[in-house]
Amino acid sequence: MPEGKSENIEDVMAEMLEGGWVRKEEVCNRLGIGSDVLELCMKWEIICTPEPRIDGALLFPESMLDRLSRGLRLHRDLEINWPGVSVTLDLLDRLHKLEAQLQHQSDQRFYKDPED
Repeated sequence: MPEGKSENIEDVMAEMLEGGWVRKEEVCNRLGIGSDVLELCMKWEIICTPEPRIDGALLFPESMLDRLSRGLRLHRDLEINWPGVSVTLDLLDRLHKLEAQLQHQSDQRFYKDPED
């Protein structure tokens, strides 16, 4: 580290942690929300509440940011209440899984050996 220069604690906390984990403060910063909104999203199971680390920090998987972002848009743009956002996201996730299964089955039939 250059002489006379120390790391700012905010800079250290904003860094993405190894393994795709993000601190609670960074989630709020990236999505432009307050911790109160994040708490509501955890309460209504829009995202899962992570287990706190020994030091008390909450770490969220980076992959969760997309689901949370979609939930925030549903609430803001379509004015769906938080319980409705949770149900909507669950249904959309199930729909996506079913579409993937159908695509997989379709691919298997297409590439199936005609002699079978």
